[in-house]
Amino acid sequence: MPAHDPEILTALCEIDSATVANAIETFGVRPRTWGYTGSEIRCLFPERGVMLGYAVTGVMGPRDSGEADWRQGWLDFTQAVEDTPGDSVAVIADSRLWPFQAALVGEVMATIMMRLGAVGCVTNGAVRDMAQMREMGFHCHAAGVIVSHGSMQFLETQQPVQLGRATVRPGDLVHGDLNGVVIVPGDLAADIPAAAARLMAAEREIMEATRRPNFRAADLRRFY
Repeated sequence: MPAHDPEILTALCEIDSATVANAIETFGVRPRTWGYTGSEIRCLFPERGVMLGYAVTGVMGPRDSGEADWRQGWLDFTQAVEDTPGDSVAVIADSRLWPFQAALVGEVMATIMMRLGAVGCVTNGAVRDMAQMREMGFHCHAAGVIVSHGSMQFLETQQPVQLGRATVRPGDLVHGDLNGVVIVPGDLAADIPAAAARLMAAEREIMEATRRPNFRAADLRRFY
């Protein structure tokens, strides 16, 4: 997918992920329970604010001792990061056969990916080197933390991956913050800021009503 206009991306970065999810709902392009990560994947650096970039996808899993060609998968993945137009997000699925055996992203991987254009990662697996990744400003959404990198390898690169209720395809626009991660339909990206503004205006009206003296439940009927 070609990169979006920078003004669109800037506008999306000014909206929290929960509001982006609400705005997507108004277009009716997918069920309301699809297209975002669940509580099993959490934002590890909430102070970083909004993460936005194009997905570079991969699947990682254990490798046998002595397996010689494991490096090629990592080289393919880094090339995909470099080839992505604009900022990217590394979206890495953990192996279904033997998950949570080791950290999938750490300081060295994050440094390399960041130098090649990645702003962060999303994984249903684990990560490590938390202090280092926080210091470098790398966004990180993961299921947990594991101390060792173990013996892992990329099994797939640039294929659709499933992270809970979110199917992520290469080039998908990934929006995340402390609320979680939502996949923005590419053809709706330009329309999301205006839809979000309408929703926020409606919410402000409701909140203002709750602050009035003698507020009652009956006062909500005109909104619902």
